[in-house]
Amino acid sequence: MKKLILIALAMLTAGITYAQLIPGFTIGPKVGASFSKFSTDIDDLEAEMKNTLHFGVFARIGKKVYFQPELLVNTRKGEMRNSNLDLKAGTVKVGSLDVPLLVGYRLIDAKVFNIRAMAGPSVNKVINKTIELDEGWDDDINLTEDNLRDLNWGFQFGAGVDVLMFAVDLRYEIGLNDFSKLDNFDLKNNTFTLSVGWKIL
Repeated sequence: MKKLILIALAMLTAGITYAQLIPGFTIGPKVGASFSKFSTDIDDLEAEMKNTLHFGVFARIGKKVYFQPELLVNTRKGEMRNSNLDLKAGTVKVGSLDVPLLVGYRLIDAKVFNIRAMAGPSVNKVINKTIELDEGWDDDINLTEDNLRDLNWGFQFGAGVDVLMFAVDLRYEIGLNDFSKLDNFDLKNNTFTLSVGWKIL
């Protein structure tokens, strides 16, 4: 965690320097909620969405068309239930360092506010993972923390609004790869995020 804080501080420090040199450059911290679920290829297991928090820093370069990289600490959590037995079968929780690389466009650009649309890839480096398997799980599937991938990819798209120095984003991330390394078990993740950023520069 100390390394992540140092990286965030380094980004903010660099932002102060580049803000004077690059037109349309802004940077700041952001925090928000994540709503995610892990779905599988097993018909009897139903995915249920869970909410967690994320935080980090974002930068924005450009005006009408802009580039927005971010560095976020995020947690994806999902619960799976056995529909035949009507009970919880397991919970998957994955903490990661996310780096979304978004391209956006200002649809409405007024003095006090603007409305934006954005999309782009996200690379997610796993920093911790927890699996809790309960009654109703398939004993033939040996799902453990070691069987979850350490690097995952997603594609994000959504919309946002800026009001004065605050930036609110609502985005959806489609998981592009299988989180599981097992040949007989597919595990996909999709996530909604709602965040508020503070443009300090």
